[in-house]
Amino acid sequence: MMKRCVIVGAGDLYAPIRVKNGDLIIAADGGYTHLLKAGIKPDVLIGDFDSLDDLPNDLSVEIIRHPVEKDETDMYLAYKIGASRGCLEFHLYGGVGGREDHTFANYCLLNEIINDKNRAYLFGNGIKIFVIKNERIILSSEAGRGISVFAFGGDAHGVSIKGLKYQAENITLMASRPLGVSNSFIDNRKAEISVKSGTLLIMQEV
Repeated sequence: MMKRCVIVGAGDLYAPIRVKNGDLIIAADGGYTHLLKAGIKPDVLIGDFDSLDDLPNDLSVEIIRHPVEKDETDMYLAYKIGASRGCLEFHLYGGVGGREDHTFANYCLLNEIINDKNRAYLFGNGIKIFVIKNERIILSSEAGRGISVFAFGGDAHGVSIKGLKYQAENITLMASRPLGVSNSFIDNRKAEISVKSGTLLIMQEV
């Protein structure tokens, strides 16, 4: 089974944190407060701790401190820890809302993760956000649920969308023109999204 890592940041927590036995749980700075309120103990606490008042006294929690003045975000550093410990799938909570620059930084982190050939899902306000690159995926959801598809990091070529209200066959999605916004599932059918060359950022209602 693919080893999974759950990372919780200090942003707005729209979705309940879901963990499974065997998950590596990492608190990115103030994300520790979210975990504490949910009754979940992290394995690792990492960050510069500028958004955290008190550090845990539990010696079983590994604490990794970084300086406030650094190049990487706390969420990025948490991802690198998870990847270095063999995790291939990442669920990111508390990574949207609040500061818009950090929200965008986490979209960029999704791109970093897919480039590392790992998989990640960022949970926001009623949506999960993820990226695909040079691949085909099958999705399912209830009829009427929304989904948007954007070219990310440059134009995406050979994009096909099937099984949704608005479909496409072998088109180019331009990063400068968001044609893939506000699509939806129909009749509880499965949808297929593929891209031959490029990266797609997908926002799916959950």
